[in-house]
Order: sequence, then structure tokens, then C-alpha cells
Amino acid sequence: MKGTKKGNQPLYKQIADYIRQKVDAGEWSVGDQVPPEIRLCEQFNVSRITVVKALERLAEEGLLVREQGKGTFVALPELSTEPAELMSFTEEMKRKGKSPGTVVLSKSWSKPAIGIQQRLKLGPNEKVLAIRRLMMADNLPIGIQTSYLPQKQFPELMNYVTDNVSLYSVLQEHYGTIITQAIETYRAVQLDVEEKELLEAGHTGTGFNVERLSFVGDMPVEFVRSIMRADQTYYSVKLVRKGF
Repeated sequence: MKGTKKGNQPLYKQIADYIRQKVDAGEWSVGDQVPPEIRLCEQFNVSRITVVKALERLAEEGLLVREQGKGTFVALPELSTEPAELMSFTEEMKRKGKSPGTVVLSKSWSKPAIGIQQRLKLGPNEKVLAIRRLMMADNLPIGIQTSYLPQKQFPELMNYVTDNVSLYSVLQEHYGTIITQAIETYRAVQLDVEEKELLEAGHTGTGFNVERLSFVGDMPVEFVRSIMRADQTYYSVKLVRKGF
């Protein structure tokens, strides 16, 4: 049946991942037109509604731009910000006076998508641990976070990642790894049905798509994609004029 799930992911997310990988790999560059909707429908054997949902989601994330009567194109990269203070989710929630918690939704060793492979500077056959978790604050779900970490740097990591455990604490205690810097990008997105259900979002339709690339010195060690509830999340950035 068109538009249904294959495996654990809705089809529109599989199409979005396919397009994202093409852009990340440099096969489709800024300004390039992605295949027409009808071609994507035929390629993935899905309905037009499913394809449109994938394209609109990527447009919300800033990866694509849709032009009426012309098509859909790869967008110019948006600006990202370097946070003034780097904190783990657990540290951030405690700073805000909330009780943090996490629920592991899935974890597996796998070969990463090309874009993640490039961000983490991995070889073509190297694997990552993909950890998908539900992030909680005072027992309220506020985010869905998927972290990717290289197997070569963190062997046996899967054994240490459990519910209500800080990932950054695990990295420090078991591997002597302290994340020293990160670059984050924020975009507004519409929550889909699965995300609303997991986040218990009710009528809240919007959220933040947050991507973080974390480093130890100049070496990337973690890539994270998060979907955060907009009604439970805010971001503050300290701005300082140079020379004063």
C-alpha cells in the first residue's frame, strides 16, 4: 500500500533521507533541481502526498526550496551558531531547574549515511552506533534525539547506554572523552504524527530541528539530530561586539 511504513521508518522519511544523502554527498549541489514529484513517486512507488510531505519537511529544515511552477531546488546553506556554553542535555535541564530523563528507543551499530560519514570523517566501511532516545524534563517528553558515534572510538558503547544515563558522562567515565566544542544549527519544522505521539504534543504542531556536530579538539566525535517541542524549548544566544 502506498505511503505506508517500510521497516521502522515512514516512507516519507525514507525519501527525505535519500534526498539528504544526495545533497550531503555532493551529487546534488546548491541550485540543482531535485527530481520531479512524479519521478520520485515512480522511484519509491508511493503516492504524491507522501513525496510532497518529504519535500516540504526538507524545505522546513532549510535543505530545499520549493518554487511555485518551477520545482524544488537545493537551497543555500543556512547560518549556524556556535553556542556560548557547551552542555549536555542533562546539564542543560539541571541548569533550568528541571529533572532530566531519557528513554532509549533504539540503538544499533550500522554503516552511516554518506553525510554523517563525511561529518565524522569516517572511512567507507566504518560503523557508528546510532542511538535514538526520548528526552524528558520533569517526566515530560520534550525531544527525540538521534546520536551517531564512531565504533572505532567507542567500542562497547552500546552496553553503557541505558535509560536515564547521560551520554556525555558515559563518554567521560568509560572512554576519557570530554566534548570540548560543538556547532549547532536550528530550524523550525512541523511535527509529524509519530513525533507528536512520542512527544505527547497534542495540538502543538511545530518544533525545532537541531543538528549538532561535536568535537574533541579538532576531531569530530558525535553527530546528533534532534526534534524538540517548540512549546517546551527555547534558545538564548549571547552576542558580544568585538573590540569592546
